[in-house]
Amino acid sequence: MNFKLALSLLAASSMVQGESNLRGNAADDRNLRVSRNGSFGETLGQCSGATCGMWGDPHMVTCDGLGYDCQGMGLFTIMKNHMYNIQGYFVDVGEREHDKVRGWGLTEGASLANDVIIEMLQVENAPVIQLGFGDLTTFEGIPIPSEEGCQQWTTFEPTNMPGQLRSVENLQSCRTRCEETEGCTQFSYWADGGCHLNNDDQHTKPSPRQWSRAVVGRLDSVCGLPHHMNPLEDPEEEDKYGIIGKNDNCPLLMHLDGELADLSDFVGTRNGFLLGTEEDDYYVKKVGKQVQVVYTLTDGTKAEIHLNARGDGPGEIWSCHWDLYVCLPATQQSDFQEGGLGLLGTPNGDTQDDWMDPDGITLDISIDGPTRHKDAIDYCYDNWCVSQEDSLFAYNDHQTFDVVKCEHKEFVDFSVHNEHCVLSADKIIDACKDEPVLMRHGCEVDCCNGGCGEMRDVIGDNLSELGEPSDRDQNIQYSVPQHDECDWQGFLNTGGTVCPDTGESVVKLVNDPAVPIPEGGEIIYGIVPNVEPHDGVAGKSVKFRVNNPFNNLADIYIKHDKSVFTTFMDPTCEPMLETVAGCDTAAVEIEVACHEYPGKTPFALAQIYFSSTAISGTDVTVDQCCKAEETEGAGIVMYTFEIDCECPETA
Repeated sequence: MNFKLALSLLAASSMVQGESNLRGNAADDRNLRVSRNGSFGETLGQCSGATCGMWGDPHMVTCDGLGYDCQGMGLFTIMKNHMYNIQGYFVDVGEREHDKVRGWGLTEGASLANDVIIEMLQVENAPVIQLGFGDLTTFEGIPIPSEEGCQQWTTFEPTNMPGQLRSVENLQSCRTRCEETEGCTQFSYWADGGCHLNNDDQHTKPSPRQWSRAVVGRLDSVCGLPHHMNPLEDPEEEDKYGIIGKNDNCPLLMHLDGELADLSDFVGTRNGFLLGTEEDDYYVKKVGKQVQVVYTLTDGTKAEIHLNARGDGPGEIWSCHWDLYVCLPATQQSDFQEGGLGLLGTPNGDTQDDWMDPDGITLDISIDGPTRHKDAIDYCYDNWCVSQEDSLFAYNDHQTFDVVKCEHKEFVDFSVHNEHCVLSADKIIDACKDEPVLMRHGCEVDCCNGGCGEMRDVIGDNLSELGEPSDRDQNIQYSVPQHDECDWQGFLNTGGTVCPDTGESVVKLVNDPAVPIPEGGEIIYGIVPNVEPHDGVAGKSVKFRVNNPFNNLADIYIKHDKSVFTTFMDPTCEPMLETVAGCDTAAVEIEVACHEYPGKTPFALAQIYFSSTAISGTDVTVDQCCKAEETEGAGIVMYTFEIDCECPETA
């Protein structure tokens, strides 16, 4: 199985290429992985064969469908076999403050594919082609271009001016909406696309780091006005770059055998051939935000590589980078199956031999456990860093091999709750929760780094290029996110751990229950304090999950308040029927409105009823608003919890 069918776990969509694109089906003999070579029945453009690739920052899917992350930094071997030698230069995401990047975890930060270098070994006179975005590290230290004149991590109190509510648009459109609204003098824009209008009656306040990134601008500033890309530092690159990207926001450079080609005519929406024509044995063509590299082999078949330009532009939080898809022609299937090196594995139908050392010796694959991310990054560094002797990279006047070589960084694992994510944890989790396991972790990492705006495009492009989904084995899955509610040791973000500097629990039992909480039993976990408002009128809220502390199955009912307007609350009750004991990352997430009083930390109240045969000797009944189901032989107990909505240091 390869990239297309690894992505086959995505939500079903209409078939683009036809049934011939599908690799195998549920009737495959799943005990004979090595012989399951329907992987060479796929298409990418004009190439029929096996497809594989990488996306985001960067997430690898081998030609057999093994998914893992390689957020290393430096020059790496992506693929090396009898046809291709493909290298990739992975750089820091482009953030200014290195301690901020380090805060995201993984290495000292996520990495992006800034350059892809392709050497074709089977087409005579084909040059080494390098496609990249220039030295974007020169943009570190400058203000974020799209946020010039804006005040970061700031919002308004109240959130909206009278008569206006939240809209969803981009920063420039948000400013335009303010300009066209009578009385509007300033506005706030959030990384989730939320736009709020304000007049001079609202005052600014810092926005909590648990919320999505927010900026504030005034109409008498340049915040939200169209901006131009800053010039590249290298004069030759500045003279010869073209333009690519969803919003024409990335510089496009191409080197041929180390010489920089002139792409300056390719600006705006212009498409066409960057090298050669369809009549030649090889050509490079720009089609929208994609670059296609196509080779005609001696037998007339095609080998094809697609690079999709992603990112928000140089100097932005989510910098320019490539998604890469490679098609290995089926006519040479037996040669490819004999061996291959690099991050994209060996296309022989077996996911379990896709990790190897430079001598082709198979290494153990870590697909689960608390060290799986570190193991993956260490695998990349230990085996696929390119030496100076083997480097194909074309340097500009400011670069040397010492600049692009691998630098093995200290590992810190990733968390969606990190304060440096541009979206709040709940929005990241919600945006990615329906993705297949293979894509979910990468989706969350990318949403943390650059927002979720491009994720739909990424998935849509994958489906359109790589065919319709079908069911695959679970043993290809790698990197399952735990959302910091549970890990291999048990519950996380409980009342006593979610605010580690407080010295006391933010969860308090405020009633005298008929049955004490079982010793060591944890009920409230996965707490997300200070939840970002979902609209312009809702007040503060807190999120959490509920555990069954009893040994037997229990029906759970959570009665609590939800916000209707800023000063109004409405009681509601949420059931969790037939709940087993133990930490569950798929458990229902409860959001409770907070009560706010002067001089007191905002707090939420939740009445939690447990109905279980493990409970006896009580005369408690479930509140009628919960419409509880009766279970024969079950007793009922109710616990009332007060949950702080903010950690004391943010209150």
